[in-house]
Amino acid sequence: MIRAVLVDVEGTTSSLSAVRDVLFPYARERLADWAGSARPGVAEIVGRVSELSGRPASEAVAVLRDWIDRDVKAAPLKELQGLIWAAGFEAGELSAHVYDDVPPALRAWTGAGLRVYVYSSGSVVAQRVWFANTRHGDLSAYLSGHFDIPSAGPKREPCSYRRIAGALGVPPGELVFLSDTLGELDAARAAGLRTVGVSRPQDGSPGTTGHLTVPAFDRLDLDGDRPRARMEVCDALQRAR
Repeated sequence: MIRAVLVDVEGTTSSLSAVRDVLFPYARERLADWAGSARPGVAEIVGRVSELSGRPASEAVAVLRDWIDRDVKAAPLKELQGLIWAAGFEAGELSAHVYDDVPPALRAWTGAGLRVYVYSSGSVVAQRVWFANTRHGDLSAYLSGHFDIPSAGPKREPCSYRRIAGALGVPPGELVFLSDTLGELDAARAAGLRTVGVSRPQDGSPGTTGHLTVPAFDRLDLDGDRPRARMEVCDALQRAR
């Protein structure tokens, strides 16, 4: 039986544009102020930027901006972005987007006894403030935990998913992973997890070939020993072929 659900954020629970067109620019505009400040934890992050890039700490802002532009999943960048976003949410300058089908699904899954976890390249800090400040209210109560690159590893590596399953004490075959990214789904399946591709039309209907695919959470049935698409989805996919 499926015992736990692991969900991606960008393109899965939330729109790509909410992250790329709102959060990324918000953090980018504030990098210089934060990197040069005495805020707790920032000096350590800047030091890791320098170590990872091989460039002096005085060039950390330029490195961070380059990583943002190239969408590099570097842990120090994600940590600093998370701190900046947390401050933005606290100040009321940001609010998080989640698709309308997500909150009912989270309630239904947790109500059925499933545990739901988040795994994103965004930091755990960023994940927590995101789901605590959505336009649907605080969804934290439906989430049992969070994983990011420092705590689990890169999202396209099978060992990261094995590490998560081990941390949860759940056999990989009883854990289902939802993502819009084929490389992540392939890695999760290689680790023994069940996989579901989330291909949202609003985000360009990304291809998740080879995996069970749904356009939204409300088209997914997790009641049983494996995930299933509800019949109307199967019919629609058949017509598309």
